[in-house]
Amino acid sequence: MAAPLPAGLTPLKALPKNLFSLVVTHSLGSLLPRTHWVLQQLAQLDKGALTSVTASELDHSWLNSSSQRRVRQLLVRSGALSYSKDTPEVAQAVVQDILLTLEQVELDWPATAQALQHQGMALPQAEQTARARHTRQAISKLAEQWQHRVSLWQSMDQVAEELGIAPAIGTDQNSGELRDRAWFDLLRLTDWVAQIQPLQRLLQILGQQRSDPEQEASLSQLLQKMSPKERGPQEHKIPGIPMETQGITRSDNIARMLPLEAALLGHSSLHMLWHARRAEHGLLSYAVAGVMPIDAGNDWTSPRSGKGSGAGQGLQMGPIILCLDTSASMHGLAEQVSKALVLAALRTANQQRRDCLVYLFGGKDELLVLDSRNLTLPELLEMLRGSFSGGTDVNTPLKAALSNLSEQAWQQADILLVSDGEFQVDAALKSQVEQAKEQQGVRLFGLQLGYATALHAMSQICDPVHLFSDWKSLEEAGETASSARRQAKT
Repeated sequence: MAAPLPAGLTPLKALPKNLFSLVVTHSLGSLLPRTHWVLQQLAQLDKGALTSVTASELDHSWLNSSSQRRVRQLLVRSGALSYSKDTPEVAQAVVQDILLTLEQVELDWPATAQALQHQGMALPQAEQTARARHTRQAISKLAEQWQHRVSLWQSMDQVAEELGIAPAIGTDQNSGELRDRAWFDLLRLTDWVAQIQPLQRLLQILGQQRSDPEQEASLSQLLQKMSPKERGPQEHKIPGIPMETQGITRSDNIARMLPLEAALLGHSSLHMLWHARRAEHGLLSYAVAGVMPIDAGNDWTSPRSGKGSGAGQGLQMGPIILCLDTSASMHGLAEQVSKALVLAALRTANQQRRDCLVYLFGGKDELLVLDSRNLTLPELLEMLRGSFSGGTDVNTPLKAALSNLSEQAWQQADILLVSDGEFQVDAALKSQVEQAKEQQGVRLFGLQLGYATALHAMSQICDPVHLFSDWKSLEEAGETASSARRQAKT
């Protein structure tokens, strides 16, 4: 059992375990003022708001007024303040980075002060100038790091919202994932699949129509919804349009690149670092955005079913079950199409408030299940990170998908089988598929990636079978998506 702390050190009990030793052994200032400052910062970060600092508090603060001001600017401008609200892990990471940065300043500034003294500056002035210079530079660098991290979290939130999955915000874990190749694949495939119209149309017809009790609408409500509405002018904020500078970000845009990056380009040794940072979209650049006015005016709203007491019932599409072949024969462009299709299915299901179940299958006993109802971003990135290999056992995923149809949530689902058609179907599965079609009205669609010579296996259980072998359209879609992303950055 640990010995109790002396009465004068009781505030240390409130420190988080991961900050305790750092606060106690820190070389700047005194222990108790430092402890009070850390606890105050954690409390403010937890609320997501900074309180005003009085002159008396500044006089007794661990940091001087200049450093205090720079820290507050760091928290606000980097966006760390908003992401720390009700998230202790992020708040503690912010405070830990500040403490480590200031500790490094204490190690660095004496050498600079000595150099200034040799240049003829008085010792007190040299120490003050050196410490202020190193503090300014260190906190500015830390602000850039946190701004970059927050911008990645924001892009993560946006993609996760589109796909209807939980982003699971963290610190080190998410930073590693966002530097992973899978994250860039996710962004690329999300844009890419939006350009492939045949796949989009196929996803739209999946799922049997069913009545939605929450969308019952009376005639009077429909008439009210179809009447003209007076709507004033609206504004839509669009990132990437050079109308307003909003801070600093990282990109590969040379026009918005900061001057300090250009200095690397002209250096005899560091110009290769500049090229590497540009290739990784890591150049420090001005973040810009614009506002597009939208004049709605007197507009007729489209009739949509709404909750009401009338006899009319709205209709909604049923869930989507996707069975995806991950065998070795699917490696290459077919693999990219398959992964893009998973993203498109998740996005479509989320937009239309439908559930989506994805079975990734390979050889015998190789089955991975992704359920949109509890899917997280790390799980999705793990799927994108994997490479297709192994055999093809189509019986296991289809039997699992058919067994789900007995559950209330999946009774009106349709199944889409995606494969190159190189598999065997046993007689028991054929019988089970026919029974599900007759008794439950389930539709088993097939998407053949490849050529018509392998359609025999797919056509035994799927009706209809869609053949997709127009690889040229995929290349055009990829070029269109890349061009759109480049224009958005400029």
